[in-house]
Amino acid sequence: MIPVVLAAAIVLASLQATTPPYATLTGPIGTVGRQSETVSSNTFSVKVNRVLKAKNIGYEQFGRAASLGSSGVWVVISAELQALQKTMPVRAETLVGASGRMYRQSRRAGDAPNILSAKIVQPGLPTNGVFVFELPEDEISNMKLVLSEQYDPQLKDEISVLLQPDDTAPQARLEIRKDGV
Repeated sequence: MIPVVLAAAIVLASLQATTPPYATLTGPIGTVGRQSETVSSNTFSVKVNRVLKAKNIGYEQFGRAASLGSSGVWVVISAELQALQKTMPVRAETLVGASGRMYRQSRRAGDAPNILSAKIVQPGLPTNGVFVFELPEDEISNMKLVLSEQYDPQLKDEISVLLQPDDTAPQARLEIRKDGV
């Protein structure tokens, strides 16, 4: 009887040690792709068209010109989103910098035209727009865009797009217009 109990205890201990944590089991369903391709999950897809960097951004807000400067760098990502199954928002936009730190879309530029987080994506209708992030300058060499319907999605799709490294210096000023950048 003692050998059976010991064997059962060893099996149970090994099962406990090798079982992934609950957060991993119920975490996001990830899809990874590159900037030059359309990256699709089961519920939505994204194609990153351009990644632009600037020290200052400008746009028209309520008929007046708005201008925002930064002690870091503005990163403006022009992209196309498409829902595949149902009408949905894509509200969780995160840019992972070169160090691995995560940056959410800037609220300072939340009134800029054509912001994708303010749009609802419809199946069969590609939606174009921009994501606007503000990062320290040392974070912009190797970035990854992470998108999902909500922050910290559980059992929902999450798309990661590896952005092409770009060593060009940020522009002095970038205009965001209703039709893009």
